Amino acid sequence: MQVPGRRSFGAAAGRAGLAFLVAAAGLTGLVSLAAAPAADAQTYHSGQNLQPVFEGWMRNPDGSFDMLFGYLNRNYEEELNVPVGPNNFLEPGDVDQGQPTYFYPRRQRFAWRVTVPADWGGKELVWTVTAHGRTDRAVGWLVPEQIIDEQVIAMNRAGGGAPEIENDAPSITLPEGRRRTVAVGGTLSLTAVIADDGVPEMRPARNSRPPGRRNALGLRLAWIQYRGPGTVDFDPFVRPMVDHTPGWTPPPLPEDGRIVTTARFSEPGAYVIRAMADDGYLYTPADVMVTVTP
Repeated sequence: MQVPGRRSFGAAAGRAGLAFLVAAAGLTGLVSLAAAPAADAQTYHSGQNLQPVFEGWMRNPDGSFDMLFGYLNRNYEEELNVPVGPNNFLEPGDVDQGQPTYFYPRRQRFAWRVTVPADWGGKELVWTVTAHGRTDRAVGWLVPEQIIDEQVIAMNRAGGGAPEIENDAPSITLPEGRRRTVAVGGTLSLTAVIADDGVPEMRPARNSRPPGRRNALGLRLAWIQYRGPGTVDFDPFVRPMVDHTPGWTPPPLPEDGRIVTTARFSEPGAYVIRAMADDGYLYTPADVMVTVTP
């Protein structure tokens, strides 16, 4: 899911304007969102469902297409774990197409993508998730109004727009490799080296309406749990969406960009954890498969 290369922001903003307006609200016509009753205006710590979201599609140089998805975990605190299977699947094709199974609270944009072939045509790609007894779907297809690019992604993630600048996605390397093993109760040391072109300049998260729409800018590293039967505790941990808290600023980075994080796993099994080098506009992920032994 890497987004390599230099991006000239603004070049395609007109073409993707409608996609931005739709995706920014998370209310795309390609997502089954029922009219919410008045009770849904309340906030809930737990017990609520999860709404998959189709964010849009991008054309690849080889003629294939990437369909991008995110989600809205309606809980403000509860993290949901929904394994691949009857409660978390894609269709048509393999039920497992790389979707997340661990879901952090609230709106998580552009969380993952699926590549479909150049001859995909007018077929639909449907992501279905059932949580707390409610089934919700996101339906993606190559409708022209939903074409997006890195400018649209940056505008959505930054909340409030992105200027016409050239921006490289950050780089990330994992010197210790992409497959690791650790025992339950043990500590797994994770080293990541991140770098960026300095664009955008660092900026604390701003006050906005609605609150939390404008995130902080500047290079930072975040580790998240993407899959796994239990839970993962990272130290240090940058909670998703904390960079939208007014005044929050990315922590200082070592000169060599080398950051060490530790992880502990609650249960044995197969996990996927994701490192994200993020500049506030674009991010580059690197996944690590971890086998946790008893």
